[in-house]
Amino acid sequence: MNSTPVFRRLSAILPGLVLVIGLILSIYNVEGLGTVLQNQVFDTYQRIEPRRAGPAGPHAVYVDIGAASAEREGAWPWPRKRLASLVEAVRNAGASAIVFDMPLDEPDPTSTAELLKLWEPLGTEAATAGLSAGLANMPDYDRTFAALLAAAPSVVSFVPGKAALGEMRAPANTQAVLAQGSDARHYAGEFTAWRTSLSSFEMAARGEGSTLPDWTPGATVRALPMVVNLGGTLYPSNALEALRLTNGGTGYRVSVAEPANGFALGMEPGIGSVSIDGTDMAALTAPNGGLRLYFGAPDTRLSVSAATLMETPADAPSLKDRIAVIGVSANGTERFYDTPAGVRMPSGAIVANAINQIVDGAFLTRPGWASSAEQLFIFLGGILVILAVGRFRFRYSFILTLVLVGGAAYGSWWAFVTHRWLIDPALGSVTLIVASFTCALMRRLHAEEQTRFIDGQFARRLSSSGLAKMHARPKLIQAEGQLKPVTSVVVGLRGFNIIADRYLEDPKAYADILNRFFNPMTKIVQDRNGMVDRTVGDTLYAIWNAPFDVSDHASKGCDAALRMVENLEALNEFLEEDARRQHLSHVPLSLSIGLDSGMAITGNMGAEARFDYGVLGEPVSFGAYLQRNARNYGPAIIVGEGTQRLVGDRYALLEIDLISTPRHPEGRRIYALLGDPIMRANPKFRALQEAHALVFSAYRKQRWADARAAIAECRKLNGAIPTLYDFYESRIAQYEANPPGEHWNGSWFAGRI
Repeated sequence: MNSTPVFRRLSAILPGLVLVIGLILSIYNVEGLGTVLQNQVFDTYQRIEPRRAGPAGPHAVYVDIGAASAEREGAWPWPRKRLASLVEAVRNAGASAIVFDMPLDEPDPTSTAELLKLWEPLGTEAATAGLSAGLANMPDYDRTFAALLAAAPSVVSFVPGKAALGEMRAPANTQAVLAQGSDARHYAGEFTAWRTSLSSFEMAARGEGSTLPDWTPGATVRALPMVVNLGGTLYPSNALEALRLTNGGTGYRVSVAEPANGFALGMEPGIGSVSIDGTDMAALTAPNGGLRLYFGAPDTRLSVSAATLMETPADAPSLKDRIAVIGVSANGTERFYDTPAGVRMPSGAIVANAINQIVDGAFLTRPGWASSAEQLFIFLGGILVILAVGRFRFRYSFILTLVLVGGAAYGSWWAFVTHRWLIDPALGSVTLIVASFTCALMRRLHAEEQTRFIDGQFARRLSSSGLAKMHARPKLIQAEGQLKPVTSVVVGLRGFNIIADRYLEDPKAYADILNRFFNPMTKIVQDRNGMVDRTVGDTLYAIWNAPFDVSDHASKGCDAALRMVENLEALNEFLEEDARRQHLSHVPLSLSIGLDSGMAITGNMGAEARFDYGVLGEPVSFGAYLQRNARNYGPAIIVGEGTQRLVGDRYALLEIDLISTPRHPEGRRIYALLGDPIMRANPKFRALQEAHALVFSAYRKQRWADARAAIAECRKLNGAIPTLYDFYESRIAQYEANPPGEHWNGSWFAGRI
């Protein structure tokens, strides 16, 4: 059968389009869609297999200025005196370095200058001058705090992406960041705005670095930039600065991987690591210079409230030889971020986690070949799934899809657990599953279309079992013509035209008579695996061995013809009763059946847009000729020599004529089918067969008197065919008057059939 052009195009395009979309998302990450599933998978891995603390335990402690500290010490921002007290408490606890994760960008609200700004609008110049003189004797806590920063290994921070309060200026106290391999500025995150700490604090501190960029609180943080590009200059993160201070580093070196020709299989261009000069420490990064955060279990996250450290340091965890990261988690509003660990954390806790990662060497890396491997999995796996769905049942192909998806998931998990590699199975798996279901949907729609087509073509032609067979094997129907050996049976009613005039004014009764004829005849055909090709008027055309193969199709055709003759009795009984009711004479009906076997053309016998499965060829046309002329020979069933060759040794057949046509000038023998194998074995039939052979032997030798004598003998035998013998006596009389000639072989020219 032929699907519609639109359906054929959709069947070919949609599954491939799914693969193309999957590849595009994997290659170009359009609008970040390619990493949505990827992030969820990698986040799940972290929750199942969190980072474990090193032998020495956590290397950083988060000191939180949060809601608890605000209740006891006041809301942020704190006065410098209180912040200095916190620094003193941290130093006394033995911290190896102090990191301020928030920018100290505003002057102390309790300083002389800030107090004068508050009082100046309320008094006279003389009063203000007196107030100034009094305040001049007060200590300068900004200066005191700067001195504390200078005395301790301290790091202040700037916030990339956050607008400056005043004039924007570059961070003042940073170490050199050198690129190795290529220009790292092409890959590091670039920011056009940033907010720094006060210059006095920058100059006093021993280090300065970037903290978490100014992202919206509540966003999920999966990476922390190790280097940032501010106005064309690279700056380190505050986490790296803290490690540089504690390990005596002198600067930074950024390793950039970039193929010489712009492309290299297995290499993803970008930043590979940021190392601290003078130490053996390095942070492995993503191509944009961000450290992929790997969060640990609760025992790897040390945290203490700033108020607890200041008031009851004995209740705080040990800070000895650990880096203290001071951060703010509440300044009127919460400052928390979602993390892959499923725990919301403030920026300072995230920085502390990054420090622990770097010291322990616990890095999540994505190999340069990972993207290529994922794309290859999408392409090859998708092709395999599409081919499997098209070739096998959906459940088997879907099992294959699940095996591929499961294999990818297991491989990804094994890579994470063993090597901490991030290889994404999600996008490829979703693509394969969607491609599988798309193929299955198109196949289902195609199957439904085939079912509708088969039902439309064969629901009334085949038996239920034959129709089920066609549904199971729709490829048996071919639009293109093909040659097949078939047996054709053409059945018509003799005498129907006589009684049809009685019912012309009653179309319902007229149709009822034809239905009473066609219904049992159709059942006889279908019960023997035949196909009712068509009905024309009072004639039925049946075919065996098309559209599907039928073993011993000639025997089944002969058997069906014999049963049809027997079943006509029921129709005659009905007509007799109906004629009696109408006080009309009863005209019994009989059958004319033509039957032949041979090669025929099967396939679409209609227009391309209007498919009509049919069978054409000599068996059909010759069978129709025999049906039309059967009345001349007397018996109901006339068989061509094609069928006789196949069943002549089993059925009771008598030769009755030699028909010549332009295609068969030498003639084709035809036979009367008188009975089944039981009749053929009957001695009476054998006697008739032998006597009958004498008739044709004399007839074809033009011994007309001998032929008449043989006919007379045949008339005396059981099973004789009076109509046939009358027909031949009439022919003999014609040939006696007009001799056929000495080269005549006994054939009767039928013309073009």
